[in-house]
Amino acid sequence: MTQMLVGQSFLIIVNGLILVVTALAVAPSIFNEHLHDAGVVSASARTHILEAYISSFNASLLIAAFSSIVISGGLSWYFMVRIVKPIKEVTDFAEMLASGDLDARTPIENSIPELNRLTDALAGMSVDLALSREEQSRLLSDLAHELRTPISTVLAIVDGIEDAVIQPDARTWKTIRDQLERVNRLSHDVREVTQNSEKLLNTMSSAVNPGDIAKAAYAAWNPRIGRKGINFELEIEPDLPQIYVDPQRIGQVLSNLLENALRYTPIGGKIDLTVLRAIDRVHFAVVDSGQGIEAHQLPHIFDRLYRGDAARHSGDSGSGLGLTIARSIAQSHGGELTGMSEGRDLGSTFTLSLPIPTQLIS
Repeated sequence: MTQMLVGQSFLIIVNGLILVVTALAVAPSIFNEHLHDAGVVSASARTHILEAYISSFNASLLIAAFSSIVISGGLSWYFMVRIVKPIKEVTDFAEMLASGDLDARTPIENSIPELNRLTDALAGMSVDLALSREEQSRLLSDLAHELRTPISTVLAIVDGIEDAVIQPDARTWKTIRDQLERVNRLSHDVREVTQNSEKLLNTMSSAVNPGDIAKAAYAAWNPRIGRKGINFELEIEPDLPQIYVDPQRIGQVLSNLLENALRYTPIGGKIDLTVLRAIDRVHFAVVDSGQGIEAHQLPHIFDRLYRGDAARHSGDSGSGLGLTIARSIAQSHGGELTGMSEGRDLGSTFTLSLPIPTQLIS
């Protein structure tokens, strides 16, 4: 504010000096011309009249200059306060956000549109920060909960072995390995979903045939699904257009969906992988006849670390992050991943929709 006032005062002084100098330089000659036009030819009379004019003019000019400085200074102070006050409020608001006070009071609107835009941007940032902090807190809490079970199980087994209560046989070691693999998978999935949220996942997009991606996924999972006694079928619509994606990442999504289908489909069940076109998109659908998803669980299946009733009751060792990662990959490709089910024991359908390049839409 001091700098603005000094600058404004300097402008007022410069303008005042220009006014005074210009008036003193121009006014006497103009007045003399008026005296000549009025027929005042006496030198003594002209001198007396001119001196009287200059004297009164100087006095008036000083009064006008003083009044101008006072009034201009007052107006400058008023407008400086109107400008600086909201700037200070916005600065204080930003400093409170920087210090971690996400409940800081948002400055009221003022007459400066640019400052209002800045205030709105900061307010939006504070909301995002609050949501991010809440999500981080919930994630850490869920992680602690998810890690507690396998770690407690391994510690109990180790204590039992030390106390000679449990024999370290093949079944014991398998239990320990399963629990450690669960922890390892959870660690890997947390790292990957965090990288994807921060846009750090490496992608190598290229034009590929969606049918080739589906065939690769079918070839990889057919042996495992077949060993469990589940019928696995692949259906690909002919003449599908190419899509511009990272085939490894899309293959990762399909693998996640097929792994879930395998986990929750009983022996004798069925899993279908289909690839169809719908106007400007290609749909990959994984349909199973498994345990299904109840209506109250559907809105949460893509939440981080969410595990439905079927997963908990079956002792599933999944991390609860697979679908979150899969949806993030789909969204990073401009696509969408959705899930639906008619209810318990009625199977599930997960659909990955990916856009077809505009130049290939016909």
